[in-house]
Amino acid sequence: MGNSKSTTVFADETQYRYEAPGPHDSRSPCPALNTLANHGYLPRDGKNIRPEVLQIVLQEKMGLSWIAAKSIIGQAYKTVGKNGLLSLSNLSYHAPESIEHDASLSRLDAALCNNQQGNFNQQWFNTFLSFSKDGKCLTTNDVAAARLHFKVDSKANNPEFLWNKKIQKAMWTEASILLCILCKHGRISIEDAKLFFEDETFPRGWQKHSSFGVRQLHSATKALKNAAHEQKKQQRINDENA
Repeated sequence: MGNSKSTTVFADETQYRYEAPGPHDSRSPCPALNTLANHGYLPRDGKNIRPEVLQIVLQEKMGLSWIAAKSIIGQAYKTVGKNGLLSLSNLSYHAPESIEHDASLSRLDAALCNNQQGNFNQQWFNTFLSFSKDGKCLTTNDVAAARLHFKVDSKANNPEFLWNKKIQKAMWTEASILLCILCKHGRISIEDAKLFFEDETFPRGWQKHSSFGVRQLHSATKALKNAAHEQKKQQRINDENA
């Protein structure tokens, strides 16, 4: 995945070099949105973003289809938008109806970090990377196993663990988007994952997918869920034979 070059909307890429955020810049629990702000595709301060700006950026730089981007944006502005604007830190809002959720791949649960769930957690992310079977890449099976682990861990260790059907859907959709954004030949390299999550920048030589929409996300989500189902099935067999 990831072969199409940007359109003329962002033709002069010299304007979009990486700059680390400052202490007063607004950032979210989402590494993709933070990456876009760090490169200036979104306002570098991460504040007062109009929905039409976010729509264009998600399509042109991340490769989401119009309808996939529109769906995500609609939910975000409905839950945390203010006067038609959105600042990235608003997305840290933690509630049953919010986009942000427990059992993240790179952030601690809200109740376990004094509501600082927007901040990257290195130890948590290292646990995610540890699911790579070869230490070099993350496959669909690896990501599915990590997703299951973090849900079980949060449920066991977070007395305020928030979970419902909407959150479950968001959890799998986010993992699917991650695969669509970073996968090359069906795998995410550990190096690319580190750059994207730790530094919140684009991997070296990265180019966006030509376009992935609801159908592609559904397919990726189905593959993740099938992998998770097989892993749970195997775990039950192992437990019975133990």
